[in-house]
Amino acid sequence: MSALEVFLNGLARQIKMPLDVLKGGFMLTSAYFFTGFFVMIPSRFQSLCHLFSVIASCTLYLSLFSLEGFVELLGMCLLVYIGARTFRSNPWMPWLLFFYAMSHFCIRLFIVQILTTNAKKFDATTPMMVLVIKLTSFAWNVYDGSKPEKEIIPELRSKTVKVFPALLEFFGFVFFFASFLVGPAFDFNDYREYISGQGVFSKPKSGKQPSRILPALKAFIGGVICMGVFIKFSKDYSYDICATREYAYEWPYWKRFLFMQTAGLVARSKFYTAWLLSEGACNLVGIGFSGYDAQGKPTWTRARNVSIIGFELAQNPKLLIDAWNMRTGAWLKNCVYLRLVKPGEKPGTLVTFTTFLVSALWHGFHLGYYLTFTVGALYSMVGRTLRRTLRPIFVPPSKLAVYKPIYDFLSWFTTWTCINFIAAPFALWSLDKSLIAWSAVGWYALAELVVVLVVMDFLGGARYVRKLGKRFGADYGGAAENIKFQGSRDTADQGVRKGKTGDDGLRNRKDE
Repeated sequence: MSALEVFLNGLARQIKMPLDVLKGGFMLTSAYFFTGFFVMIPSRFQSLCHLFSVIASCTLYLSLFSLEGFVELLGMCLLVYIGARTFRSNPWMPWLLFFYAMSHFCIRLFIVQILTTNAKKFDATTPMMVLVIKLTSFAWNVYDGSKPEKEIIPELRSKTVKVFPALLEFFGFVFFFASFLVGPAFDFNDYREYISGQGVFSKPKSGKQPSRILPALKAFIGGVICMGVFIKFSKDYSYDICATREYAYEWPYWKRFLFMQTAGLVARSKFYTAWLLSEGACNLVGIGFSGYDAQGKPTWTRARNVSIIGFELAQNPKLLIDAWNMRTGAWLKNCVYLRLVKPGEKPGTLVTFTTFLVSALWHGFHLGYYLTFTVGALYSMVGRTLRRTLRPIFVPPSKLAVYKPIYDFLSWFTTWTCINFIAAPFALWSLDKSLIAWSAVGWYALAELVVVLVVMDFLGGARYVRKLGKRFGADYGGAAENIKFQGSRDTADQGVRKGKTGDDGLRNRKDE
């Protein structure tokens, strides 16, 4: 055991904090330390930038985990690099490399989560999760770069890799220190433009560059606040209590219901902590910059992995998904969802469930994960049905548009309470604990979903609701039905598309 591990063990006991959580916090905040040295590297020394990231990430990893684990990560990267370089135009290449990366990762997860008795919330598989996203995205982007422009999915054209990178540049990308632990997982082109000072990162002739300090500080302070919430309340408001006999049989129902909502909020604060601290590090180093908005103000959304307000105030499942773990959501969309949809066809139920299944496998093998993602997929479909049938009744030109605030509140309350119910197994891991927690609150969210699915889809209730809506003037064929619920996941990509280049760009490294 290293001196650092001994110190963290003692500190964890002193502040009564789980050791694996403290390790994660240490690695996240350490990225800020390395940022100070990274920005001192002159922009023209790109190879040195790549090498610095590899050394920094290696140092962070080896300070807490084994050398064998880091060698394993290097081996995964080399295999994908060689495979993508050798067979870049082969249509099977991205599928085979995707299968390899996911299989390798799943085997590692099975060993850690199932065969190891002392499984932890944070271990050496956490950096591998991010690496899988980077490697599989890279394989798809390389393959897309070998195809004619017209054959590439329009929204993925900006991500294509036309010029295959040198090995050091590739390693600099996959081991970029600011996002090595918990992401966000950028596309290769984002990293290449940042290091080379191109696109939105090009240096303006005016010499005036957006400051990195304020966006980094905002994310850092937000992360620290969320960390404080988790440390303070995670023991007293844990989902684990929802699986106890006392909770299930001795507490009144109203108390059980309210406690589950609080436990959900506290559990999410841990994820908010990791993502905000990582976002702050990426903003501080500059790669979080995403261009300028319509008013000419700089935006910092490239490294954003969560919108806390967007998630906590979401009024439907789509907005929940759009605001949560955005970069992983983008990966699932770009590397799974869109790849399974044939050109000219609409995605079906099988595509949705397959995407949720890949997401569940990416998280691991605890049965609780599969409960959460299975019900989550069902929730997504039910939410889409309700949005298409009910929402037009409460927006103009419907006569009932005056009641939209009530509809909005009920939509939010239902969405928020349902996600706190659905997320319980994700935190509890085991099947028995998950079922105890769900039964203790009367299976309320699952019952709601089943009733809506049966009534609206199988019994034809949606058709009658539409008829009723049309009596009040609801528009099911025009703007009301086609309202786009753009969530925060798309914000980063929109920022890049809207971002200015050339004189209005940014190269915020040593020159700041």
